[in-house]
Amino acid sequence: MRKLWDGHKEPIFHISVDPYSRRVATHSTEGELLIWDTISADGQQLYVSRKMALEGGQIRTIAWAPTEAEFIAATETKVFRMQYNTRTLQWLPGDSHMSHLDTFDRIFTFPADPVDELAEFKPTRPYYISTFKNDSGRIQTWRVSGSASCIEHVDSTSLPSPGRFDMASRVMPVAHPFFTHDNIMATFDATNGELRIWGIRASSKLDWFCSKKHRLPCMNVIMIRYNSIDKAAIVSTEPDGSQVITIWIFSSASRASHYLPAGRIYPRNDTDRVREIRWHLTDYAQTYLGVQWDSCIDIYCQERSLGDTWLCVLTIPAAEFGTGKRIESFSFTDSGGPTFSVGQQMIVYSHAMSDGKAIGDVAYDQHGELPYIHPLILTELMSWGQMSAVESLLAQLYDYMRELEIDAGRNVALPMISLQELIAPGQTGGDGPPFDSAAKRTMSASKYSALFSSGMDDTMPDTGKPTLGFDGFNREKAEFLMERLTETKILGISPIDQARLMSIVGTISATQVKDQPIDSMGVRYFNKLQLLELENRRTRSSAELSYRELNWALHSNSQAVLLQLCLQQHALKGLTWDSARRMGLFMWLCDSSVLHAEVEKMARNIFVSEGRDPARCAIFYLALKKQRLLHGLWRTAHSHPEQNKMVTFLSNDFGEARWKTAAAKNAYVLLSRQRYLDAASFFLLSGKLTDAATVCVTQLKDIQLAVTICRCYEGDSGPVLKDLMWRHILPDAFKRQNRWLASLMFGIINRYDLVLQSLTDDLANLATQIGVEAGPSSFSAMDVLDTELLILYHSMLNHSPKYRAPLATQAELIAQTITIFECVGAPVMSLVVLEWWRRELYTITKTHTSVSIAPSMHSTTSLVRDESQSHLSADPISSGIFAGYGNLGASTKVLTANASRLVAVDPLASGMLNLDSLGSMFAGAARSTAPLAAPHGASSDEQQLSSSEQSEASALLDAKADAAASAVEIEDTPVQYACRTMLALQIMEYVCRAKDASKAGTIDVARERQTIADTLRLPLSVFPSHGP
Repeated sequence: MRKLWDGHKEPIFHISVDPYSRRVATHSTEGELLIWDTISADGQQLYVSRKMALEGGQIRTIAWAPTEAEFIAATETKVFRMQYNTRTLQWLPGDSHMSHLDTFDRIFTFPADPVDELAEFKPTRPYYISTFKNDSGRIQTWRVSGSASCIEHVDSTSLPSPGRFDMASRVMPVAHPFFTHDNIMATFDATNGELRIWGIRASSKLDWFCSKKHRLPCMNVIMIRYNSIDKAAIVSTEPDGSQVITIWIFSSASRASHYLPAGRIYPRNDTDRVREIRWHLTDYAQTYLGVQWDSCIDIYCQERSLGDTWLCVLTIPAAEFGTGKRIESFSFTDSGGPTFSVGQQMIVYSHAMSDGKAIGDVAYDQHGELPYIHPLILTELMSWGQMSAVESLLAQLYDYMRELEIDAGRNVALPMISLQELIAPGQTGGDGPPFDSAAKRTMSASKYSALFSSGMDDTMPDTGKPTLGFDGFNREKAEFLMERLTETKILGISPIDQARLMSIVGTISATQVKDQPIDSMGVRYFNKLQLLELENRRTRSSAELSYRELNWALHSNSQAVLLQLCLQQHALKGLTWDSARRMGLFMWLCDSSVLHAEVEKMARNIFVSEGRDPARCAIFYLALKKQRLLHGLWRTAHSHPEQNKMVTFLSNDFGEARWKTAAAKNAYVLLSRQRYLDAASFFLLSGKLTDAATVCVTQLKDIQLAVTICRCYEGDSGPVLKDLMWRHILPDAFKRQNRWLASLMFGIINRYDLVLQSLTDDLANLATQIGVEAGPSSFSAMDVLDTELLILYHSMLNHSPKYRAPLATQAELIAQTITIFECVGAPVMSLVVLEWWRRELYTITKTHTSVSIAPSMHSTTSLVRDESQSHLSADPISSGIFAGYGNLGASTKVLTANASRLVAVDPLASGMLNLDSLGSMFAGAARSTAPLAAPHGASSDEQQLSSSEQSEASALLDAKADAAASAVEIEDTPVQYACRTMLALQIMEYVCRAKDASKAGTIDVARERQTIADTLRLPLSVFPSHGP
């Protein structure tokens, strides 16, 4: 459906939509301006307040003011402040004098009110007007305080260094509140690929600063459309002159460069050019993109994926409006309908899809939230230890299928559970509630009711059925489900996803045997193995498990049961190297005797299944140092053309140097003939394990084979395995940012401290630290981000008590993980992850119930010794660390000599929790020092800082005094808002617990509550009114 509005005498040059209201401005090539006060394709009337022409030639741009009655219009030579006259019902130029106005390329407005006030409706509010000059980077800013006030010049400056750029653009508003002070302008530097986002700090003067920086590939950029929820569409020119649009989804977790892989949109032909790009955000937080080409408008929706997946759902050709017609301008209305001009007409589309759906509905179908019973959700729940939630959902799926069996025509609701049950600690998911008594558990539940009493829970049908755990989902129900899933189609689940769902049901049934249960690590591994086998059968391929899944099996405590299941279900005809490599079997088996036994069984089965060819299994027998057994096999290989030679050669004593040399010479000859497997076998025969392993890695490209022969030949602590890792495997893993491979290799040699570091630390720094020569990586952090890194990290903490990653690093990974979950249609997993992290933080701090009360961090910068409490570890709350969230943790600059000792005492108080790097989502402010109680056993010299260190700490505070205003504030989606709310409630819980534990009145709960709300940009109403 479309509506046409006509009112211009000349062709429309540009369309501008007011983000604060439903107004639309159109201006023609001759400077004629129309303001459409109400525009709706479904309405019967269209109100036009005034048609006008302004002095100064053609109108260049319209900048809507954040008020009901003003906007800024700029012509070639003048700037007009247009105001609405309520008496005459007309738009008239008001006081437009702008002192010190210089030439400019861009003009834009943004509110002067603090961010937390933007959600409140105000008919008038103060705002800024800024002009920008591209070649010099010069910015001029004026302030408008009210409708009756004049325009006051407040600042003239240039972008701070480094401010070089080739392209500048206003950040496009797509969410409410539309503008924040740190998301105003984007610039791109083509020489180094830096995309910078600029904002302002309003203190004694207006201060422009770089709020975020993204490192992208170097491109010849001609257009940037960066929106206020950290997505960008960038138009660049290829070497052949054609244009391409790359779409980037940036993590709102950090100011640094973290982005998801870019989508790419190509024109239909090489001569087509991009004229405009517009973003729109739906009511359900889905974004879609409109691209205006020479000949048409294309609307793209994001699909549930992390890759190059933007689907064109609508094309509006210009030829539809007549031969020779072209689309002049394009935008979206506030409801998301494409609005564009053809000649003098403005056209608004509504429910433009051929099937009657609105574009927003299609966007939700493509990228909206998946049903809870979807295999992706179930797999993630299993990975995060929420087995009870998975089993409850499957039990409800059983009831769902039974009801469909009784009456196939009924409209039966898909299984759904409450958020409380979804995020509650599962059978493998935690240590229980954070309060010991029933009263405190009740209080905890009530504290969270403010967050979880709305949303999904309000619309869930009340079935009156009790929550079902494992007792409610048993083997009989699993068999019933697997039978019915082959016959019945589930609403919202594709056929392949339904097959994956069957695989998950089978995995749960197989692994939850009462007498031989598998731990959570083993369940994760076996579930992924089952899904892989399903995918291999579907695609007729032989893909292998990723190194991530091998990590789960390596650290599982149920390897004996896991091995039995793997052999029973995936090696029915006997184990071969292909099946062993597909399962990663010899990378994760820890028991050396079991490893040797299984390798020998596999070698025997290979000999039988491969036509009794000893050459196919020789490398395994030689790795086991069973040369005589191999010699016997060659004696039986009568049909092999090389039998006589090999029987004669193997009869020699390879303990002698001359026969080792002969074997090595044969290996080099085989290398020249590209018989790499045979060459590796002869290297083993000559005792050259290093050369054999190197051939496996460099020529056969088989890391698993190299590791297997090393483990069989010399064990897990041998020098060759470590040398192979340091020279070949780890450099490649670091270059490719493959944290899972690095972690797996460190786990094999029992270096659990390096396992933890490889999961969370910067890999380039880790490579330098351990002496690995790794080339530069072309991968961004989010290219290789995984949603399960922190699971393995926390599972491995007990293995290496000496190392703890900064909690800021963990928090950043969590925020990036939330971004990924939204991209794949699983935003509910964001809350699961945050609740899981809350339990982990509680586990870290629950032993510190005796609290030392230290002076507030705002009153002193030195470490204060208190003899009566010197044996107690510092508490992150009572020590004043939570006085300003974002100043959490002590400065490493101040701790110096005490840092290593404090790490062992309390990872929070030691300075690990430093939220400088968290950026937007957690609003990390500048660091500040905090007084800490001295660790038990510390000397007087260790407990006191020198006067020079105290002076240095004070200077550090002074230097950072203004930095707190630079907290990054990003408009976020509803899920991210809910996550920030949950984080605020978690911090408040710690405040209350610390106050109760200290039994002292030094903690001002009201002040802490206000600080948390201010820093996380939340209203005080998110905290329960009946709370502390």
